[in-house]
Amino acid sequence: MELTMDYNSRQILNLIREQEALSRVEISERLEIPQPTVTRITNKLMKSNLLKEGKQGISSGGRRPTKLEFNENCYYALGIELGRSAIKAALINLNGYLLSFRMKVTHGTESIDQVIEFVKEAVEEVMEESNIAKDRILGAGVGMPGPLNETVDHNVSPPNFYQEKSIPLKSLLEEAIQLPVTLDNDANAATLAEKWFGDGVGINNFSYVLADIGIGCGLMINDSLYRGLNGESGELGHMSINFPGELCHCGNYGCLETLSSLPAIEKNYKKMLNHKTGSSQSDQTITPFEDIIKEANDGSMIAQQVLDQATQYLGIAISNLINLFAPQKVIIGGEFRKVNTHAFDKIHSTIESRVMGKSGKGIPIVKSKIEEAVVLGAGALVINEKFSLSLNYRTRQT
Repeated sequence: MELTMDYNSRQILNLIREQEALSRVEISERLEIPQPTVTRITNKLMKSNLLKEGKQGISSGGRRPTKLEFNENCYYALGIELGRSAIKAALINLNGYLLSFRMKVTHGTESIDQVIEFVKEAVEEVMEESNIAKDRILGAGVGMPGPLNETVDHNVSPPNFYQEKSIPLKSLLEEAIQLPVTLDNDANAATLAEKWFGDGVGINNFSYVLADIGIGCGLMINDSLYRGLNGESGELGHMSINFPGELCHCGNYGCLETLSSLPAIEKNYKKMLNHKTGSSQSDQTITPFEDIIKEANDGSMIAQQVLDQATQYLGIAISNLINLFAPQKVIIGGEFRKVNTHAFDKIHSTIESRVMGKSGKGIPIVKSKIEEAVVLGAGALVINEKFSLSLNYRTRQT
């Protein structure tokens, strides 16, 4: 499915999508594009079903202008999340509305063949439920733990993930689901979800911190995802916060993931509980993160202390991030966003005490409101590839 658009076409499409309905005159005035060019482009977009005519506007003396609307249901995208504990698939429309969703629990020990089969089953189920023809699906985006270490032949070797290296994942998935596939790490996918549908709408520069089983970071800089050399940016979880600390699986010491990830919180809670009761490490089973939050909310001082400590370390990492990039906003997602207000306030107070400059101290730190940010953002990868403004392409055609 070919939907090639120039810079002006993307500008017009995105403006109408964000504003819901505009006349051709309004488009011309806001984007400073000549009206004949606007008419030519909008006619082309209507022919592609990306735009449709809506209600008539108010007349300023002549005929009442016809408003143009974004046709959010003309095409769709698949979002797939390959997580460490689950595989998720969803079908979304062009405005991020989730039509159908499936999740299959995994354990991280599956073979790549099993993973591909799980994905194929999940995709077939969401497509059957939504009853959308395949020729209206632009493609599938895949978000997974990074860095992907992607090679020129699109093989990936994500660390600590499915126990296999140099996987031709893109070609395997494309063969299984018979759709073009776009790969990215989970933090980048979630960042894109915020940019298109969440707290990042209308913000040019922001950081998204995905704090979960692992910890990653997406950076939106000048309206574009920053991926760095070989797509390996954003590894916030491997920033050394406590250098003499615990050995991380990456080979470094005192990484943020050893202090603030969900497994680290669960491990620390077990350690502190055993210390209080005098039990050995083997005497106490792991308490899930969700239960630790519940116990903290019910008044457990140990649970609250563990959460406060983890959020303090996360706050240190975010303050470093702010000092480096000076974003307009920081969004915290993943399961970590479910911590209580007391623990979340620790992030704020830690950041306020460590960031430089007046602007750094006023940066909003918010919890993500998107429930399935990675799978939604994975679908947005496809939409972004087709319709977002490319900042590297500045040629205006008149």
